[in-house]
Amino acid sequence: MKHLFSTFIVLLMGTFLYAQEHDIEFISNHIYLKADVNGKPAHLVFDTGSADVYLDSTWLAKSGIKYPQMGKAMVRGAGNEARKTTIVFSGVSISMGGKQFAPQMVPVIDLRAILGDAADGIFGLRDLKGKVITVDYKNRKLTQSDKVTSAQTEGFTRIPIQTSPNHPGQILIPIEVTVSPGKVISGKALLDTGSGQGLEFTSKAATKYGLDKIEDKVRFHYEHGGVGGESAGFEFGIDKVTAGNILLSQGKARYSTDNAGAMASEDYIAVIGNGIWQHLTLILDLSKSVLYLRENL
Repeated sequence: MKHLFSTFIVLLMGTFLYAQEHDIEFISNHIYLKADVNGKPAHLVFDTGSADVYLDSTWLAKSGIKYPQMGKAMVRGAGNEARKTTIVFSGVSISMGGKQFAPQMVPVIDLRAILGDAADGIFGLRDLKGKVITVDYKNRKLTQSDKVTSAQTEGFTRIPIQTSPNHPGQILIPIEVTVSPGKVISGKALLDTGSGQGLEFTSKAATKYGLDKIEDKVRFHYEHGGVGGESAGFEFGIDKVTAGNILLSQGKARYSTDNAGAMASEDYIAVIGNGIWQHLTLILDLSKSVLYLRENL
C-alpha cells in the first residue's frame, strides 16, 4: 500500500511537472507573452492563426542582434498581396518560461504597423503541436500542458475542432451565424488569437451567402491589414453567433472584400478573433482536436 501511494504521488506530480503558466498582457485586443529573443527582452503576440514566429523589423534593428544567415522570400498572410520579405534562416533563439525554442525561417516585417507599438514579434503554434493550451483572459494567464483533466474542463462546453499537423496555424471551429430570422449560415471558422477583431467572413463566403448584397453596412479599410498589406470590407448587423451551446457574440459582424490572402480563403467561412474570445476561457487540446469553452462571469 505504501508503495502504491508513493507511485500515485509520483504520477500526480508528473501531471503538473509539465504545466507551464505564463502571465499575459492584453493590449489592444492582443495577447502578449514575455520572452527573450537571443538574450534580448521581447513581447510576442500569441497567434493561433499562425504557425510561425515573426520578428518586428523596428525591434530587431534596435536590439543590435545580427543573424549571419538572412535573405528574402515571398510571404503571404492577411491582406491582398504576397510580399518580398526579409527572412532569418537560422540562429533565432527564444526563451519563454524557462523553455527554449529555435524556430527556423523567421520573417522580419513591420509588425508594429499592423498590431501596434507593443509588438516585438509573433509566436505561432508550430512549437506547440500536441499541447494543451489554456487561455484565461479574465485572470490574464496562459498555460501549456501535456494533458487535460476532467477537473479542468468541469463547467466547459466541449466542441470538436479541426486541426492538421501540416497546418499548425489553422484551428477550425464549427459555428452558426444567424444573420437575420430565417437566414442561418453554418460552417467552420478560423480561431485566430492574432486578430483583435470579432467575427469576419471571408470574401468567398460573403459572395456565396449573399452578404455582399446587404445594403445597410459600413465600410472599413486598413492600409496595414496584415502581412499582405491592405485589407478592406464592410461591417453589418447580425442576430447572433454560436458554437455548440455557447453564445459567442451578438449585434455586429464583418465581411472582407480581399481578393487574396487569409481573408479570401476557401478553407473556412470566417475568422474569429479576440474581440469575441476575450469574453471566454479557452482550453485547446491540440492532441485530441477538442476545444473547451466557458463564458467568463
